[in-house]
Amino acid sequence: MNAGILRLCLIAVVLGIAWWLRDGFGDVGGALDRAGWSGVAIITAYHLLPMMLCGLSWATLQPQEPLRPAWVFVMGRWIRDGVGELAGFLPLSGEMAGIRHLTRFGIRPAVAGATVVADITAEAIAQFLFSLVGVGMWAWLYPESEVTRWGVIALVVSVPVLIAFVIVQRSWFMHFLESLPSRLMPKSWDAPDVEQGIVASINDIYRRRSRMVRSVAWHLAAWIAGAAEAWVALYLLGYPLDFAQVLAMESIIFAIRSIAFVVPGAIGIQEGGYMLLGTMLGLPTEVALALSLLKRGRELILGLSALLAWHFIEGATARRR
Repeated sequence: MNAGILRLCLIAVVLGIAWWLRDGFGDVGGALDRAGWSGVAIITAYHLLPMMLCGLSWATLQPQEPLRPAWVFVMGRWIRDGVGELAGFLPLSGEMAGIRHLTRFGIRPAVAGATVVADITAEAIAQFLFSLVGVGMWAWLYPESEVTRWGVIALVVSVPVLIAFVIVQRSWFMHFLESLPSRLMPKSWDAPDVEQGIVASINDIYRRRSRMVRSVAWHLAAWIAGAAEAWVALYLLGYPLDFAQVLAMESIIFAIRSIAFVVPGAIGIQEGGYMLLGTMLGLPTEVALALSLLKRGRELILGLSALLAWHFIEGATARRR
């Protein structure tokens, strides 16, 4: 919870600095006023679409019978993202919350952990495909841009990283992660069964290749829907762009956020990326910053509600026990 408070303080600092320097950035307040609180509400409601698509992708990977309904995984994705966003200073906090959520519906911890790992893999593959399309569009729009060259370099570098990530899933490191919950919460988690552990469950998921392909497809749809969120936000801010331009911009922004994973929530980095790329697309600096701040507002609303929901669910579980 302290990490979540620190994250909130950092976001407040970013918002405060943006307000203090609003004259240098242009009329940021005026740009946000065009969208208003209704704009924040619209963006928050719209984000439920990519979140639902991510939940469906996760549900596709479940190997255990009977199959749990999709809403279990959609709700789990909401909690997983909220905890990960606002408690990002705690490594794997969102993933642990997601695994914990699935175990309440009778899914073994090893299987729940395996689905999370496989889902992260599917999401990474989908992001690579999304970035490939986005960088291609950026190269088509701005062939001589320095951003295009860096985007191509990032795509080339990401290939061995993806391969290494898949290899690590079958190494001793996964056995360590599998035993981590029982070490951190011995009263809530049982020690893992080696023969039916997380590595065996991951291999079982990967043997069902058609499910993995569908999971990647759902995630790719979620990435595209996420880009459309920025397109809607710019429309609300009074500066609509062609969807191809927004898709190109968002692919680079998402890539920046992935590279800057060591910075919780990419605080400040996302804002700088929007201002840099937005200017190249003809957006005023204050509008590019307002776009990022709209997304921050959506993160806070969904993140805080997810944290509260997780708190009450944990409390109800503890009382039942």
